[in-house]
Amino acid sequence: MPQEEYRRKRTTADEEAARIRSGDTVYLACGCLLPVDFAAALYRAAPRLRNVKVLNYLPLEPLALLSDPDCGEAFDVCSIFYNKFQQSAQALGRCSFLPTHLRNAARDLGCAAESYDCMVLTVSPMDRHGYFSLAGSAGIELAMLPRARRLVVEVASHAPRIFGDTMLHISQVDAVLESDRYPCVLPSEIPDEADRQLGQVVAGLVEDGDTIQLGFGGTINALASELKGKRHLGIHTEALSDAGMELLRSGAADNSRKTLHPGRTVTCFTMGSQALYDFIDDNPAFLHKTLSYTNNPSVLAAHPGMTSINAALQIDLTGQCASEGLGTRHISGSGGQVDTSVGAQMAPGGKSIITLRSTYQSRDPNTGETRIQSRILPVLPQGAAVTLTRTNTHFVATEYGAVCLRGLTIPQRARALIRIAHPDFRPWLEDAFERQYHQRLPRS
Repeated sequence: MPQEEYRRKRTTADEEAARIRSGDTVYLACGCLLPVDFAAALYRAAPRLRNVKVLNYLPLEPLALLSDPDCGEAFDVCSIFYNKFQQSAQALGRCSFLPTHLRNAARDLGCAAESYDCMVLTVSPMDRHGYFSLAGSAGIELAMLPRARRLVVEVASHAPRIFGDTMLHISQVDAVLESDRYPCVLPSEIPDEADRQLGQVVAGLVEDGDTIQLGFGGTINALASELKGKRHLGIHTEALSDAGMELLRSGAADNSRKTLHPGRTVTCFTMGSQALYDFIDDNPAFLHKTLSYTNNPSVLAAHPGMTSINAALQIDLTGQCASEGLGTRHISGSGGQVDTSVGAQMAPGGKSIITLRSTYQSRDPNTGETRIQSRILPVLPQGAAVTLTRTNTHFVATEYGAVCLRGLTIPQRARALIRIAHPDFRPWLEDAFERQYHQRLPRS
């Protein structure tokens, strides 16, 4: 019986961490699948460990094994997408980045480590048939299972039960940990005025009946408010946040015109508030699929009017987008930006929209003074990673408007992008383009 097998495999986080040996490779699942209790136990085991390779990305809670400088010789962390916790760890020399498109993440992590001595992830409580559900994300975990020598599940009593590529049977599991915790929450950003203006601009590019891909952040939350007047939107997205929930609750999104999985919201990750987790819990209207499916350009292209909405940190005057860092300072990752941008443009009537606020604040390292910098630049900084090449950049939007770069020459692109730059930087951009590119800008 499943219940008997469950009881036989039940253990504690500390007992399971005691099995880890120096030189082992451990996969800690990402996002809301993060096994928080086991990660804490692994940290407690640090004094006896050396050179344990840990693969993890997007931890929604701080991890002591990342932040404690005394763990430097115990753990070597590899990530395919950073957040603030892993940014800090990289500064300490504790975390390194593995570039990949998320649709290929399982393949590329397989190249990084042919096998994993231990794989640990969070699941919802087991049902009477012996099945657990991954706790809010399909991710890449099931694709990684054949590489795991030992599979450990951390059963979170309040985790949502979800449908899709998410089920694990007790017979596949080597050890069961129990936790009374709630899922890791991703706080929702409150939009400011620039976010609201940018949300209005992007909403003007979305049409009734479009299928949209959108993620997180103040701009996306502002966009969701602006889209509530639309009708029959579909959602096929890499990541579902509270913004997507609001579109569904308002009736703007009903998934009725989608080509694939009509009537259902398709996502890979769900990350947000407890209200969002309650919304997807045991709800067959949500289908969680692996990244190799949600981010497959051919799948995206099957939806007429597919509209991908992604953010960049900087863009140059030819349309090259740097979306994962500022110069050599790494901030996040390419994620699914290339996957979804290419897939959307393959769809009939599809659109790829890159959003960015026109400026940001930086601090002068010598004087400590705060300076306003343009995100639209003549050329990208030295060492900047180009996430989306200029040949793949379609629409670009700031709070000052949106432009379509398709079919434009380099001088025409530069003129178009200067029009949506912050007004204070437009003369500088005009002068810099003509000096650095040795070309004349069109007058209009």
